[in-house]
Amino acid sequence: RARAAAIGASSTSSPQPVHTPAQHGKATAAKPVQPTFEDVQLRVFDLADVNEPELVLTADARMPQASHKNEGANSSSQDLQYMITLVVREDVNGDLHKSLANVTDTQHMDVIPRLELIDAVDVDGDGRGELLFRQVSDAGSAFVIYRVIGDRLYPLFQGAPQ
Repeated sequence: RARAAAIGASSTSSPQPVHTPAQHGKATAAKPVQPTFEDVQLRVFDLADVNEPELVLTADARMPQASHKNEGANSSSQDLQYMITLVVREDVNGDLHKSLANVTDTQHMDVIPRLELIDAVDVDGDGRGELLFRQVSDAGSAFVIYRVIGDRLYPLFQGAPQ
């Protein structure tokens, strides 16, 4: 929602809150428009083999149109699709720590490329896994390999888009 609001601030099709009917005579607060998620995939890896798994969530999302009055105003906004990649690490206490949050959309892939998880691989043979992604942008696609250390991802390899 934050990404859609930031993009919508400069266009006429920004998401608007949905007003719910009053219950039992009491007015309720406006409920924000919720995105529609598609192709949600959750992959879990224990890259360091220490029972602290890394979770990789990928999904596509669309923000529903706030009203039908803007349909003709910006037809490309109807096709705006968000691509989300989220990497978190679970510690021994079961707490989740965000390592990477990548959110882009179909109109801004020249600035923020989409990350598609390929798999976990051990590229240097040290017994510790790394995450292999395909990075897709307007310039083409390339492979990137990240090592998870603590709560951060460190790039080990970054290919050139072709």
